[in-house]
Amino acid sequence: MPGEAAPEKEGQRQELARRWAQLWAQSGAPGRPPLFPGAGKAAERLRRLPAWRRAQVILVMSDPVLLQARINALADHKTLIAATPGLKQGLVRLLAEQTPVAQRSRLLRGGSLLPAGRPLRFPRARLGRVDLLVGAVLAVDQQGRTLGDGRGLLDVTYALLQELGAVQEDTPLAVLAAPEQVLAKLPAQAWDLGADLIVTPQETLSVEQPLRPRAGLANLPPRLADLPLVQAVRGSRDRGLGELDGED
Repeated sequence: MPGEAAPEKEGQRQELARRWAQLWAQSGAPGRPPLFPGAGKAAERLRRLPAWRRAQVILVMSDPVLLQARINALADHKTLIAATPGLKQGLVRLLAEQTPVAQRSRLLRGGSLLPAGRPLRFPRARLGRVDLLVGAVLAVDQQGRTLGDGRGLLDVTYALLQELGAVQEDTPLAVLAAPEQVLAKLPAQAWDLGADLIVTPQETLSVEQPLRPRAGLANLPPRLADLPLVQAVRGSRDRGLGELDGED
């Protein structure tokens, strides 16, 4: 289930975390997706892809390596749905006209996301359709299988969006990565969300048949099941409130 350490992944996760910390001294929090050199260039490459250009609503996870992707979403007048750190404060909607350009590099970081935007408080909130997800990884393979930091946040975010009817099977996931993070093969499990697009500073890899999770919100570990966002979305389902109108 999401967020539980699988033995076949945990050793690799620890080894990669050590490798990235040695390779990129300023790689961010230990064990988290690294802030690799060229992350901004990868975000600019993503910006030129058809999936980005078509998208009106983009959800970007809170990892520091994705800061430029969040900035670009507002610069391109997309609706940005940002995940707060650890999902502890849920999801936030941000609009370009409500986020001053000169302050975006500060407002779109971690703990600043919540006060910068409008929190989506379920079951009252109406999320609307999400056209593209953007995530960060410890590693990804050429088949789109991802290795995260073990917290399961990207997987559970996707499951929440599924529950709300905000994503479909063909909603793409793009991950930003350094070339060193693109491996030959990674293990996969039933709840893993695979990448459709792997974007490095130098190239874009497209995956023909990306993995889609089969577990949903069932059997989450307590630390994910107890998140207020998870409980609220489950409450939305129980009350029959998943309707979408784009406003909260």
